[in-house]
Amino acid sequence: MKCLTLEQMMAYLDGEVAQQERQQMDSHLAACSACRTALESCMSNFAAFAAFDDAPPLPDSFTNEIMAVISSKVAENKTEPKLKMIDLILNTCWRGSMKKKMVVTAAGLAIAISIGTSTSPTFASYVHSLLNLQAETKDQDIMFKVKNASISPNQISLEYEFLKNGIRLSDEDTYKPFRFNMDDTSRHFYGYAQEEEDSSGNDVYVTDEQGNKLIDRSHIDATGQRTLETGVQSLIRISLNDETFKKLPDKIVLHVEVNKVEGKEGKWHLTAPINVKELKMKSELVITDKNYTLPNGSNIKLQGWLSVNSVSSIITKYIDSKNGWANEYGKTEFGFQVKNKQGEVVAALDPVGLQNVNLVDSDVIDPMADTLGFQFKRFKEDDDYTFELKSLHSYEKMGLDIKIDPQVVNREPLVKDLGGGKRLKISKVELKTNDDEKQVPSRKLSSMPDAPETSYVQDKGLFIEVEGWLDKEMVDLTTWEVKVDNQEKKWIVWDPTRLEQDENGNYKFRKVIIIRDVEKMPENITLESASAHKKTGVDWKIPLGKPTP
Repeated sequence: MKCLTLEQMMAYLDGEVAQQERQQMDSHLAACSACRTALESCMSNFAAFAAFDDAPPLPDSFTNEIMAVISSKVAENKTEPKLKMIDLILNTCWRGSMKKKMVVTAAGLAIAISIGTSTSPTFASYVHSLLNLQAETKDQDIMFKVKNASISPNQISLEYEFLKNGIRLSDEDTYKPFRFNMDDTSRHFYGYAQEEEDSSGNDVYVTDEQGNKLIDRSHIDATGQRTLETGVQSLIRISLNDETFKKLPDKIVLHVEVNKVEGKEGKWHLTAPINVKELKMKSELVITDKNYTLPNGSNIKLQGWLSVNSVSSIITKYIDSKNGWANEYGKTEFGFQVKNKQGEVVAALDPVGLQNVNLVDSDVIDPMADTLGFQFKRFKEDDDYTFELKSLHSYEKMGLDIKIDPQVVNREPLVKDLGGGKRLKISKVELKTNDDEKQVPSRKLSSMPDAPETSYVQDKGLFIEVEGWLDKEMVDLTTWEVKVDNQEKKWIVWDPTRLEQDENGNYKFRKVIIIRDVEKMPENITLESASAHKKTGVDWKIPLGKPTP
């Protein structure tokens, strides 16, 4: 099957494909990472447009201003037939499927923005709720721009672009880095250089208003180009640690010096003044700066939270006790929730994926929020919220060895008692030597309640069907080490899994352990040293506070 078109993906997610066609699409998605990534992007769009429900309200003057402009456009340009058609689309499609809502919402916003930003200062300030920079420089026929900015305690992000005769330069096919220099501390810009090894004396740094250097190039990089629903985007990221963030003056200046673009020698040097104080206010940044100490002495730091456009972000950092290594995404996984003063859960992150609440994809909702932590549908204004750390997740080797005789298992399932009511059942071993599609369990996620329970793969090798009944603390068994006829088979094992919880909160799973590149049925198989995914309950509560007006 060929790669899926956008229309096919929308129909797939909307439940508008026949069962046979859906099975074919499932099989292709299982084998094609590009289509899976694209489908996940479409799914994120659903969450993104749902998030408009909780977006901050438009000013009272917005409707009257826009309708007055539309009326004047009708009078001036006699566009009434077109407006009637728009009205027909809005009234018929909005009652249709989610994909139609997405299309109409996008079209409606495009119309509003094209009219509103040129005529209504109120609407323009609503759309550009991030700090909007106007830093640009031009040499020959190429313009370099630094545009919007966002901030968190970890970093400042700025969007940039190069334009040639008004058209954005893109290097998606070659994707070669555009470097500041070649030393060990160099960081890259992506998308515009034609020669990877050519740094051309490029530089980037941050100063205060008096020109004193605050941050050098070793703490500044760029994410590279990403193609989003809103277009192609490139970000400059200024990394901040705790002390740097606390010591930032109210105003700083980003200096970028580029000397070659598309093989052309030139001078694209610009300074972008950044009003840090205003940026914090517009992002409604709230600093909590609280720590939870883990049993091993490491810390989970709740740095704070903020709201940008239609999302609210919880900003955390994991700090390893042994080497001080910090990672905002967390080396140790953890689950948390946010409750309002009525005790309702308005946001929840579950590392297992079964109990997420209002979790969204920052790339789709607000690309500039990409650096801001865990993204959720925007919290409502003027409410009191509490952060609750609920669980810690870790992976530990069990020392579990299971010897399997394929012929015996295929006659009678092998049941392994794990103690405490936990057990494992191995019900079938099958050898697959062709490229035909085979059904395997599919991951269950709270964001996809109607997703199929199975998908299809085309792998060759051994397929071992396994079921497990665990408890509230043991989530899953994974990361298997395998011997086939006493020969170790590493790095060629994976286990597509369907995780669920029963009415008592105990975890259970169905999975297929796939051992690739096995060409004949072995006499014996050993599953050993599986990692146990363990979940430990935690009860740590911190008031989040409110943005300063």
